[in-house]
Amino acid sequence: MSGRILITGRIATEAAQQGRALVDAGFECDFCPGFEGILARLPDPGVDLVLAELPVGDTGPKEITAFLARLRAMPGGERLPVVVQGHWAAGATRLALLEAGADEVAEAPVSSALMQARIRNLMRARDTLEELARREATHRMLGFSEAAPGFTSRPRTTLIAPDRVQGTLVDARDLFCAPRRVGPQGPFAAASREEDLFVIDGAALRAAGAPSRELFRIVAELRSRSATRRAAQLVLLPEPGREAAMLLDLGADDIVPAAVTEAEIGFRARRLLHRKTLADRLRATERHGLEAALTDALTGLWNRRYALPHLARLITEARRRDRPLAVMLLDIDLFKAVNDRHGHAAGDAVLAQVAARLRDGLRPADLIARIGGEEFLVAMPDATLDQARRAAERLRRRIRERPFDIGGSGHASLQVVTVSVGVALGPGPAGAAPDMAAEALMRRADAALYAAKRTGRNRVTVSLSAA
Repeated sequence: MSGRILITGRIATEAAQQGRALVDAGFECDFCPGFEGILARLPDPGVDLVLAELPVGDTGPKEITAFLARLRAMPGGERLPVVVQGHWAAGATRLALLEAGADEVAEAPVSSALMQARIRNLMRARDTLEELARREATHRMLGFSEAAPGFTSRPRTTLIAPDRVQGTLVDARDLFCAPRRVGPQGPFAAASREEDLFVIDGAALRAAGAPSRELFRIVAELRSRSATRRAAQLVLLPEPGREAAMLLDLGADDIVPAAVTEAEIGFRARRLLHRKTLADRLRATERHGLEAALTDALTGLWNRRYALPHLARLITEARRRDRPLAVMLLDIDLFKAVNDRHGHAAGDAVLAQVAARLRDGLRPADLIARIGGEEFLVAMPDATLDQARRAAERLRRRIRERPFDIGGSGHASLQVVTVSVGVALGPGPAGAAPDMAAEALMRRADAALYAAKRTGRNRVTVSLSAA
């Protein structure tokens, strides 16, 4: 994941050291002279995150609180991630900064691995909010109303802690909406209910002798299982460090030192529940009134009617942020032979399974649609040409390497199904209207797809035309 970060701090050498580590990790860093320097750069859709140092002295919290208020009042500022790092004597200062609008507060010095994991985590959360806004804008443009807000039920929370050891959270009822308490194996029981939040007491697990890999297993399994992957995860650790960085990258939504105040833990839990509500709203918006008009009934993917205006919106945003946008066109090779030899029901089964493999191999923010009989469109925001080519190769292998279940007597599976892929990079010249730029980008991807077919199929071809 790449991105542009604004950094400010009074100790220039420390900022430079931190900036170098972030640059080495693939981020673009701009150093600003104080808070006014950051505010002068905003609003800027090309900025992905702000990293600010808490000023030294008694007035430091007041200065940064005022800065956060001004930043959040700017257009687009409400969704811009902000990390505050520094030194504070009281836990109340940490909570005050979070309540003022900081997305994360970090006690300096912060390890490079943990800071980078925090940044990736916050950017993923921001991407969810921005994708919600984009999809709702596309729905309104197409004449559909937003999904009506439903009844908000009491959040369902599970506290994961050792069965026989009193955890860090002696009585979590006031913090986490009367959670149930389970041992490390509890969340994976077959009858497990669908949760909104898992609170994983890693400090208590460590005190009970559990190794680090047990925490890694819990977080990864919660994120991978269909019944729990959408729930938020809050992990308590004795002292966040490299272990915390790995947990964030495995799928934890927030890591907090077990020694912080209960008020801060409760605030972070409520914030995660709010983000989950927004993500649930995104999924509800997709379902609301769109199935028949904008989705393909066979595969469940978006159809051409939805994909083209959404691609135009992605192009507009890519131009505003000066970011790349990659487009793929994928076509199932020799698909007519599948229908002729095994019947149309078998062909439908192949289409549905190809769609599922594409969906599972892409990011939530990527657009994927079925735009023709056996042709699929993928649009990947913020993807370079090399990243898109590697993603296309990965998708091609996912489809080629596993048989397809087509049912029917004597034809239980198709051993080999392949796709050809054409890739092109946008967003294209700024002078063209977004809808015309979308059509031009698709034509270039289609030409690359035709080249892949002509040169042997089951391959990826990249358009080398200027973006």
